Amino acid sequence: MTEQQLHPSIAALLKDVEPVLTAFKIDYYVVGAVARDIHLSAEPNSAALRKTNDVDLAILVQNEDQFKALKKALEKTGHFSQHPKENIKLIYKEAIELDLLPFGDIEQEDRNVSLSDPLFILNMPGFKEIHPSVEDIAVSEDHSVKVCTMEGIILLKLIANDDRPQRTKDISDIEHIISVYFELYDGSIYDEHFDTMDMYDTNEKDYLQLVCARVIGRKIKALLSGSDNLMERVKGILAKRPTAWWNAMLQGMKDFE
Repeated sequence: MTEQQLHPSIAALLKDVEPVLTAFKIDYYVVGAVARDIHLSAEPNSAALRKTNDVDLAILVQNEDQFKALKKALEKTGHFSQHPKENIKLIYKEAIELDLLPFGDIEQEDRNVSLSDPLFILNMPGFKEIHPSVEDIAVSEDHSVKVCTMEGIILLKLIANDDRPQRTKDISDIEHIISVYFELYDGSIYDEHFDTMDMYDTNEKDYLQLVCARVIGRKIKALLSGSDNLMERVKGILAKRPTAWWNAMLQGMKDFE
């Protein structure tokens, strides 16, 4: 297995978190900027190895009592302290914010997670759908981490931008991923989605990006195969931004219907 890169401070944080999660029998996966950068590090020209002060960890939680017990256990390790304001945050060694993003049975029917003391409400569409496809990625000889797929990252960014359109960085992040996607996953495209190579004019300057966007759309469709309402929502999000790349993702979601 090819090792991908993770900043040493983030690797240390995850090594301190993982035994506690195991003790509670709580599954997890890395999301957000850290997940994106792990994937990008597989291609040197795309790598973005840098220290971040914020780590997002999706955790499969039964209820709020389990969530609170997990936080207390992490604090007892001596490596984590409570964030002064936000219920989902812990501070690792007084330097890095750890966001614990609970999903699973703790979710209500509207996909909200309500936490108390203090009150904090998160909306978690997509996290449960992504969970079955997470990837185990080696980041050193003796350490592998569970990471959200690149298509899952794009799915969460589409939803986040729809909820908060002022987050324009989500759009630029998605477009950057599309621009480098072929370098990262050309083998998968050739092996599993070769038909997409004939769907666009090879003379187009963004030919490969259109192919990649189509493949990404197909993979997002696969992630959402059991969630019809969220599937339709994401199609609507893509339809609202009528650019060539967004349209290619939308068409990918409609393939084989």
